[in-house]
Amino acid sequence: MEETLKHHHIKFKAIPVGTRAELEDMLAKIKGVQKAVVDIDKGDAFVEYDLDECTEEDIEDFMVDGGFMLDDSIMQRVKRGWIHYTEENEKDNLHHRPKSCCDVDEIERKRKDLK
Repeated sequence: MEETLKHHHIKFKAIPVGTRAELEDMLAKIKGVQKAVVDIDKGDAFVEYDLDECTEEDIEDFMVDGGFMLDDSIMQRVKRGWIHYTEENEKDNLHHRPKSCCDVDEIERKRKDLK
């Protein structure tokens, strides 16, 4: 089985009213999130999630809907965009694996047919 557990760091610059524990519980309610740790003082959210069930973009959308304001610096926007792009591709390919290029049985059958 393909490993689908992801660990990502999401920077934010404002949060909804609440304690660290309340914010972590809020994030942990997202389907697929295994663990969430929030550092309010530094504006950091560390999230562990199953890519089969959600993406970082889903988590970010949930955070914004819940009152978080994500860090909108150019570096963070590029980082998030890259993660969204790679996760989308990974999800597209997750359960679609092409047949191996080296099917030895098929190669042998074709070799025998040529004789």
